[in-house]
Amino acid sequence: MFIKRLTILALLLSLLPAGSALAETLEDLAQDLKPVSGYVVLPVQGEFLIDLDASQGVTTGDLFSVVQPGEKITHPVTGKVLGTLDVKKGVLQVTQVKAGYSHAKPVGAAGNIKRGYQIRRYENLRATFWDYTDKGEAVFARIKEALPALEWQDYAAAQATKPSQPTAPKGGMLDLILVLDAKNLTVRDDSFNILHAYPSSIEAQPAATVTPQPAAPYKLEAAAAPTSGVRYEATFPGFKSLGALGFPAVTADFVKEGQRQLLAGSDGKSIKLLEVGESLSAMTEVKPSDLAQVLTLSWWQPAEKQLYLVVNGWKDKKMSSSLYRFAGGRLTLVKEFLPHLFGSFDRDGDGRRELLLTQNFDRETVWGTVIKKVELKGDNLSFRDTGFKLPRRFSVSGSTMADITGNGQPETIFVRDGLLYIYSGNKELYKSAKIMGGTLSRFIYEEDPNARETSTNYAAFEVPPVAVDLDGDGQLELLTIASDSGMMSTPGITPGVRKSWLVVLKKRDSMFVKGTLGEELEVPLQGLTVTGDRVLFIATETGSVFGKGGESQLLVFPLVP
Repeated sequence: MFIKRLTILALLLSLLPAGSALAETLEDLAQDLKPVSGYVVLPVQGEFLIDLDASQGVTTGDLFSVVQPGEKITHPVTGKVLGTLDVKKGVLQVTQVKAGYSHAKPVGAAGNIKRGYQIRRYENLRATFWDYTDKGEAVFARIKEALPALEWQDYAAAQATKPSQPTAPKGGMLDLILVLDAKNLTVRDDSFNILHAYPSSIEAQPAATVTPQPAAPYKLEAAAAPTSGVRYEATFPGFKSLGALGFPAVTADFVKEGQRQLLAGSDGKSIKLLEVGESLSAMTEVKPSDLAQVLTLSWWQPAEKQLYLVVNGWKDKKMSSSLYRFAGGRLTLVKEFLPHLFGSFDRDGDGRRELLLTQNFDRETVWGTVIKKVELKGDNLSFRDTGFKLPRRFSVSGSTMADITGNGQPETIFVRDGLLYIYSGNKELYKSAKIMGGTLSRFIYEEDPNARETSTNYAAFEVPPVAVDLDGDGQLELLTIASDSGMMSTPGITPGVRKSWLVVLKKRDSMFVKGTLGEELEVPLQGLTVTGDRVLFIATETGSVFGKGGESQLLVFPLVP
């Protein structure tokens, strides 16, 4: 069925101009709203568990119709079953995606939903299309052809009844609302929360929409906006190497100590410190005393002139993390055998990562739901409530906090399962396509190591995005790593990265738009920072499918000519 829909979509797209933003939008829309079927497993505390997860493309906010199979429809001559007279019993919306199942809340009454009923994503839902350009009837026709499983309201009727300004519908008569204006096509639920957003470019863009600062080494190309949103074209598309690290880095982190730029890196066995100038200078090396596998490194600065290195480690089928103090050019062990995951954050935006969060390790989902703030008194750690809201899917690894919307409050940004999320408290503002991340820091673990037979999973520790004002307009952009992984990727060993690149994400008007910085590389990237007038990151040649025998280079991208 879906192959047929994709064929229809391909025919429709062939009618559009080459490189059209609308063609890309329709393709993305069809993929994001691709029908997926499953079953209701059981009710749990006002919600329902369903038997679908991220491996089937399910994400938070997805809408499912709940269907009770009815009488079979048989052919009067051949007796062949043509289908069933199904009865729609309700609508579910995904609130949390777990490993092997998801939580979903009922939209409206839940009394008719029972265990064993079939669920269908973005099928049998009441949908409408609100056109605020008065030029979108042809767009609606193409969307309707691409998504025939939705119960569409007639275009003329939708136009006649749409509000003068986009707002939540009244009366509970709709499940899905698509809103088209000159800049965006948004997909919204019945509460008018944005589920997906795409550039529409129905009206021609002016010749130049942004004037870059004179010193910026990139520019905002108006011509690129219709096809891919914002694209930062680098004056110097190549990257310069500051030297080899001397080992294949699977994790790394940068920090500014006074006037010095420090780099901590690890091949998974030992931790090496280097000073970054116009070249690399080796400083010191330590090996975790418990010989744990090093998963991530995070610099933490709880106060001025205090600097610590937090090491997430794994040993003997459990977390075994450590805390080191950095002073006098050396690392001194403070705590070890800590059964937690750790991550450091600059929540107040002063350039110092003063906040350290801990998260419990959950064998089913890796990233547990118990998150605490860490305080240090002497050499003793204490754990307190964070004092602010975090999303359910939050992970202390691959995360940052920054005010990128300009509202004066830091958002929570994290990369997980190939997606980049932006949250304000526990409200989702943005979710990317599945291209983000691509780290080499992965490990395999057993869900129940004491059982005779148990499932084996893997966890990936992604590189935190960096928030920085790249174009000098006073607003922060996000800089993060993205990748394209090949079919031969091996979970827990190597991501099988075919190419990697740096993505820029910027809040413009009412939506987030993506761009790129520099050129693509055919290796995984690790570690990322912006210091002064340059971007620093690490590229690793894995050497083999097991990630052994490779070499890492520290690359620099200049932000000024």
